[in-house]
Amino acid sequence: MNGTSKKSLSETVAVKAAPISEAAAGAILTVDLGAIRENYRRLKVRLGGVGCAGVVKADGYGLGGPQVAAALAAEGCAVFFVAHLAEGALLRQALGAQAAIHVLNGIQPGAESEAVAAGLGAVINSAGQLAAWRVAAQRAGRKLRAAIQVDSGMSRLGMAAAEVEAVAADPQAFDGIDVT
Repeated sequence: MNGTSKKSLSETVAVKAAPISEAAAGAILTVDLGAIRENYRRLKVRLGGVGCAGVVKADGYGLGGPQVAAALAAEGCAVFFVAHLAEGALLRQALGAQAAIHVLNGIQPGAESEAVAAGLGAVINSAGQLAAWRVAAQRAGRKLRAAIQVDSGMSRLGMAAAEVEAVAADPQAFDGIDVT
């Protein structure tokens, strides 16, 4: 491991920035959580009853992921997406057990038990991730929540067409998986 050690989520140390004056900062960002709540209310009205999730990856795009998610949850948002497991674990602490929190980049190999312990759902981007999540469900003794992402042609994240066809042909592919 080239002299460094892996740290668990519980060993991560938060670093606080030293306070500086507004003049030294050069800019001040004010996050209006009331405006975020109002935007969510307006979006819900326009969707006409269709579900809407909050994407709060990268610390809520720098606005404070837990704070933004709490504001959205106060408006009834119950489904959230983050990029990485660590973000999801922090969000779980902020929102409690009721919110559905999914990890967009999938669960890193070997970290499935940590995701299960944090009550996170996986966004499945490959047949390999699906198989690992199925094993995690067997170990947990219960169904695990997952969203399935299919590559829409942008060659980013998601199962390729051949993987989708192979998974669709496997009657056990989703054993233990609660597809949401």
